[in-house]
Amino acid sequence: MEESQKISRILENYDLCEYCVGRIISKLVNKRSSKLLGKKYLNLFGKSNAKKCFICKNIFENLDYMITNVSEKSSNIDFKTYGLGITLKPSFLERDDYIKSKFKIKGIENLKFEIAKQLSKKISHKTHSKRINDDPELFIQINFKDDSCSLKAKQLVVYGRYNKKIRNLSQKQGMCHACNGLGCHNCNFKGIENLDSIENKITKFLKNKFNGNQVKINWIGGEDHSSLVLGNGRPFFAKILNPKKRYKRLPKNFDLEGVSLSELKKLTAQPKGSIPFKSEISISVKTENPISKIHLKKLKTLQNIDIHDPVRSKNSQQKKIYKINYKKTGTKSFHLDLFADGGIPIKSFIQNSDLSPNISETLDNSCKCIKFDFKNVIV
Repeated sequence: MEESQKISRILENYDLCEYCVGRIISKLVNKRSSKLLGKKYLNLFGKSNAKKCFICKNIFENLDYMITNVSEKSSNIDFKTYGLGITLKPSFLERDDYIKSKFKIKGIENLKFEIAKQLSKKISHKTHSKRINDDPELFIQINFKDDSCSLKAKQLVVYGRYNKKIRNLSQKQGMCHACNGLGCHNCNFKGIENLDSIENKITKFLKNKFNGNQVKINWIGGEDHSSLVLGNGRPFFAKILNPKKRYKRLPKNFDLEGVSLSELKKLTAQPKGSIPFKSEISISVKTENPISKIHLKKLKTLQNIDIHDPVRSKNSQQKKIYKINYKKTGTKSFHLDLFADGGIPIKSFIQNSDLSPNISETLDNSCKCIKFDFKNVIV
């Protein structure tokens, strides 16, 4: 009797829609919240559903407009799961809290939850997808303040390796010198110069493949613009932001004119932290003074010795040369084959520099790196 009187007082004093009635009284009658429950009690107490709801202002009648908006915007996006966020005017929640507080109603779903529940039913039916909370393929944000919606697809991670078969090709895209990366008319407001690079080639390939907005590449080491990358290639991870075509098949190998990609595959996530690797490197060196085979024997002392880099040592592990082979190629030149930890700056290791020890210091002869190529990169 007490609960019935409370329901009567609510419905006599406030015009509420079927959804809000069903939600507000659900605990009082020990039933699940539903539109049918609200309709039943409105009829029972002779109340009309035609007037504007005190709490939600009949927002549930306008959900179909939002569903149409979501459906149109998501029609060209691949997704099977989605997440949902809702923005409401604070006044909606304030009125909802006012009714619950005035009539001492506890333990019921709030208005925002009910709106999300009804939207989810309609979105799932319209798009043949499922709403989940953890790591959805698409996140839908609906804003009832301005009747708008925005969609953001989960990023896609691609792993691969690249072989660089031509010289004079940079690994990374160059920053625009006119605006220092901020974006201007010279760079079409992209912040980068239209220079040919490995990054540019891979980015174009992945953007076209998955119809993404942007590609961010995490390199496993790097090389000089004049260096070749041979053997099994250099590994990389690429994040494709907001990809619309996430289900497209990725070829295992692909040629990009001077750069060949291999071992391409999609990953659920990128490994966290830095990835240690080792490299086999072929180096051509010139010396200031004549060099002899006896002098070159000193290079064997560099095997298994930590290379100290004062610039990087605070933030990275010590690097080591595991194997070093040499061959005299001229009066003032020789060839080096190294097997070493990744991340050692090769030119600095050859010439007089802050790197200690280095080749010039070991031979007591000023050396210059003419070229160096990567024969293999091992992860």
